[in-house]
Amino acid sequence: MWFNVVGGGNVDWLSGRIFYVLVYGSTRTSTVPGISIAGPTPEATLATPSLDAEVLVAGRPVSMDVVPVSPEGVPTPALISRAVLGLLGIPFLAVDSGSAYEAGVPHARLPGARAGGRIDVEPGLGKGVSEKIFSSARLLGETLARGLDGIVIGESIPGGTTTAAAIVEALGYRGLGRVSSSSPKNPSSLKEGVVKRALGRARRAEGVFEVLDEVGDPVHVALAGIADGAASIGARVLLAGGTQMAAPLAILARLESKAIESIAVGTTKWIVEDPSSDIVGLIGDVAPGVTLTYSELSLGESRFEGLKLYEEGYAKEGVGAGGLLVTAAVRGLSQNEVLDAIESLYGGLSKA
Repeated sequence: MWFNVVGGGNVDWLSGRIFYVLVYGSTRTSTVPGISIAGPTPEATLATPSLDAEVLVAGRPVSMDVVPVSPEGVPTPALISRAVLGLLGIPFLAVDSGSAYEAGVPHARLPGARAGGRIDVEPGLGKGVSEKIFSSARLLGETLARGLDGIVIGESIPGGTTTAAAIVEALGYRGLGRVSSSSPKNPSSLKEGVVKRALGRARRAEGVFEVLDEVGDPVHVALAGIADGAASIGARVLLAGGTQMAAPLAILARLESKAIESIAVGTTKWIVEDPSSDIVGLIGDVAPGVTLTYSELSLGESRFEGLKLYEEGYAKEGVGAGGLLVTAAVRGLSQNEVLDAIESLYGGLSKA
């Protein structure tokens, strides 16, 4: 067994009938220089979500002839997710909640979808947008989860840990200094400055959705909506992601949703072991009782240098990688099987 559970609870239901959903979208917060390395340049981070969706669905980029990488050449976690989905054979869907670029593969787009603004200088979503995204996402969750034991929901949104911290703080919890980064050097002070400027506007907002219109982003709102919808018809939910999963949990908590009782969080050891963040304390404060589980997969023995860098604190999580790795472990796959599949996919892309 190569996954762990923090505290009580279990995720045995992952061995049943499940569906995977990738929610992807953009926030111009990712273009703040130094805040995200989920792309070779700050502006390129806006294209990463749609490229992630393409890698997940098609196994390769379609709209651009480039695999999403960090400036150091660390490949997107979408490679991990695609490889695991290939092994598991479970159905999945990419959902555009507000991407700056349209993915060149089949996908669903939420009514009301809109790319997010740069929260330090402008509203994150704009008046009325968050409630529209949440409502349409909730209906999607109800639709997809029918007849299933549960769904796994992942994300792709560069700059998302910063907007997540803003959402958590604006809804009355402590998020600053506790969220992770795709870089081994977490730009915590830079994130703090962006969040504090955004919170200045949020103080004038009334109600959860007005707060989200000011400091939110399309992905975290949609994550909350899909989870709420799926749980409302009795399905279990695994939020597959890192510290930013505190944001949809905070949204649901402030909406007094019973969905939290059906939710677990699944991530990677790289997030749990990250000394610059605190996923255990963060999830525990926002949603006490929610099960946190994480994969122990190591890429340290990979033959590819880009993959080895995950062990040095790069990337860490994204595109549902952690939750899907946990699912693979629950279903009896070995670490060697998974590593071979990841390397095979990455090797093929590297030669293309």
